[in-house]
Amino acid sequence: MAHHQTDPAAYGWFYQSRVEFWQHPTGVKLDNYPTTGTVKTSMEHPVQGKTQMFRRHLSKWEFQQVLANPRAHTGKGYQTKASKYYSGK
Repeated sequence: MAHHQTDPAAYGWFYQSRVEFWQHPTGVKLDNYPTTGTVKTSMEHPVQGKTQMFRRHLSKWEFQQVLANPRAHTGKGYQTKASKYYSGK
């Protein structure tokens, strides 16, 4: 079970390994790092291409929002994009 006491399987995710790696049937991947309180989602963005979003210190409600919508913006993270044109923020 995830750090936030919310079962990602209830949102359509299936468990992949002992390191809190989950994958949704849509292809979106979620890594949960309970020791640091970090959640990473990896997906294909419709405009930006392959992206990763990292979020830290999410409340239970915010974690549930990310499970329901992996592109949800919580104001508690940052995004990376694998591109030679991406300079970071």
